[in-house]
Amino acid sequence: MIWFNGELISANEACVSPFDLGLTVGLGVFETMAAYDGKVFAYDLHHARLIKSADKLGLVVPEASIMKAAMNEVIEVNHCHQGRYRIRVTLSGGVNQLGGGSEQGDVMVTARPADSANSASGASITPAKLAWVPFVINERAATAGVKSTSYADHVLAYRHALNAGADEALMLNTQGHLAEGSMSNVFVVKDGVVQTPSLASGCLPGVTRQLVIALCADLDLPIKECQLGEQDIDSADEIFLTSSLREIQAAALLGTEARATEAVTGEVTVRLAEAYAEMIRKELS
Repeated sequence: MIWFNGELISANEACVSPFDLGLTVGLGVFETMAAYDGKVFAYDLHHARLIKSADKLGLVVPEASIMKAAMNEVIEVNHCHQGRYRIRVTLSGGVNQLGGGSEQGDVMVTARPADSANSASGASITPAKLAWVPFVINERAATAGVKSTSYADHVLAYRHALNAGADEALMLNTQGHLAEGSMSNVFVVKDGVVQTPSLASGCLPGVTRQLVIALCADLDLPIKECQLGEQDIDSADEIFLTSSLREIQAAALLGTEARATEAVTGEVTVRLAEAYAEMIRKELS
């Protein structure tokens, strides 16, 4: 069952107009959140980012209370009360002309089980194998930093990495600087300093990224948002990825499996993963 424009309906009954700009040209936004035992984590931050993304595309997001109620309804009707779930809110561009219009698009909320293997709040963290891909992030694009449904570039980068035997793709921007993973933000640790590409790189302003930066301050870990390159990945003491579903996941370049095994026990990665798991427990208790 999904929440579709204010109603709970079967996913098989959902109908999207063939003239909706979200379908025809990818004019839409979405947010993916993690729910633990029926409770959504960091909802306010996700809703705030959804509004920012929608504003850039000229879309209107329903009030936070409406969307929160919709998520609770979907969780309840699908019995998502135990374990970890992927909650997704999608807003389409509506049946409008390319030049714009006032027709509201579809709003959808879905819930699906999430893999717990890469959850810091679970029993273990499986290190991710990383691969560079030949596709770039355009840091000057109109959709830079937007959680847009125009996601083909990221999906193709992800598939390229999978075909190479990796779990995640590393993407540079047009200037040759590290931007992000295809489905995650990237952090490196060097000499005790945590570093991540600045938003100027074109990376997504990830909610988990934001929370990890705050955690570093709480834990007195030096943190820098800066310009990084391939050499910084090569020379990093630790590498980890962040996203709502990955949480904090240790990582290493494909072909350095021994290093990946070591990365999961990296002191900084472990400290942050434990602190993040505690943050989840405190908020949802």
